Amino acid sequence: MLRAFFVLALAAAVALADPCPKCGQDVEKKWKFCPDCGQTLPDRDRIAREAALQAEEKKGELLVAMRRLKRAYEDAGDKERAAQVAEAINRIEGSPVAGGADPALPGGAKPVEGYRDRVEFRAQLLEGGGGTAETEAAVLSGLKWLARHQSADGSWSSQGFHARCAGKSCMGAGEEDYPAALTGLAILGFLGAGYTPQSTESWRDPQSGDEVSPGAVVRRGLTWLVRSQDAQGCIGSRMTARYMYSHAIGTMAMAEAAGMTGAESYLASARLAVDYLVSAQNPGRGWRYSARDGESDMSVTTWCVLALRAAARAGIDVPRESLAGAKAFVVEVTDEAYCKVGYNSKGTGKVVVPGKNDDWDDHPTMTAGGILCRMIAGADRTDPALDGGAKLLVCDLPAYAGKKVDYYYWHYGTMALHRFNAPDGKYWKAWVEALKNALVPAQRTGKNGCLEGSWDADVDRWGYEAGRVYVTALNTLTLETWYRDAKAPEKKPKRK
Repeated sequence: MLRAFFVLALAAAVALADPCPKCGQDVEKKWKFCPDCGQTLPDRDRIAREAALQAEEKKGELLVAMRRLKRAYEDAGDKERAAQVAEAINRIEGSPVAGGADPALPGGAKPVEGYRDRVEFRAQLLEGGGGTAETEAAVLSGLKWLARHQSADGSWSSQGFHARCAGKSCMGAGEEDYPAALTGLAILGFLGAGYTPQSTESWRDPQSGDEVSPGAVVRRGLTWLVRSQDAQGCIGSRMTARYMYSHAIGTMAMAEAAGMTGAESYLASARLAVDYLVSAQNPGRGWRYSARDGESDMSVTTWCVLALRAAARAGIDVPRESLAGAKAFVVEVTDEAYCKVGYNSKGTGKVVVPGKNDDWDDHPTMTAGGILCRMIAGADRTDPALDGGAKLLVCDLPAYAGKKVDYYYWHYGTMALHRFNAPDGKYWKAWVEALKNALVPAQRTGKNGCLEGSWDADVDRWGYEAGRVYVTALNTLTLETWYRDAKAPEKKPKRK
């Protein structure tokens, strides 16, 4: 009996160990280096994830090619061959790669409870929130532009996007490149519209004529984000000056991908990203450009809080202390008399970059961020700071005129008032009508060639920095607000 026990124990130990590639000694699989010779050991989990992601990427490329073939047979009137290709497509989509990173789930994506209403009640939420057929057409057109300008590696670039143009090159490059932040924003736009790596539909690009699979676009983008994540969980390079923007937006994208698909690989990446986000917070306060910067600002803090909210909706544990710290920072920088929120301290004046946007109008953008942070942290709608902040926003409605254009303000303002006052509140109704009138007509159309679906960056207060990709992704997200972060209204019981 005792001998049998030792045999089983030895077998278990062997199962948990692998030989060191340098000295051959058995090393526990969880160790990162060999204690005998000091050899750094390969990260087996990461290698497995990489292989799975590559397999799924190749599968996506095959499906795109097959959809093009199917469309070609349909255009040629060959219904029999088109049906055969369609049958093959269905078989491939229903057969996940063994050990794959995001297996195709039967019937498409299966969102977790926190994201279910976005999919199941989209039309109801769209109508109730003030969206229209025109705003939906603008969203689709924006996504088509983003898909057309996705880099070959799956990312988006503020400087290199024009290399993907169809015909005349699009203008509007950013001064700095933020691939992780831009990739996260673009992917959020697709996820917000209901597209996931499992989406099976396709469209023909209006400018290039190519067959495009939005599911493949999302899959490639998420694969790039996962590959950009380091061992500590940070998404994007930490060599950039303001990398917490990239990490927060990347975390938000991974969390939404996990919530929209239920895929374990995205959930694992999102959990790791959340852990890093929480560790990077200034204790008891907010976030700044880098981890534990010592100072906090409302711009970065709001993105971080939104990322934590996305994670919580996906079922990921978010420490209450983290949200409480963010709320404490908001309270600290809020002017009690007028409920205006400062950038990094109470009473902060206009925030500008000298020589870049000095002459643009100032807006209560951080006040909108403060409303979001307070509500996500659990503030009741009776909190006077919420109503006071909302009044400041509706006194400065979106207007596409001169130096008033500030897409960042419009994005935060739309989310804040939608969360606080939609669908029937007077603040929301006034805001949403002004927003639609300002944003939808400003989008480029088919007569503008490859620019179709995008927005111009040079008319925007912050557009000079990250360019056309940034403003197009952000505005597309803004026009999805009605269903991106909303719950379907409960049905009232019928009277007998």
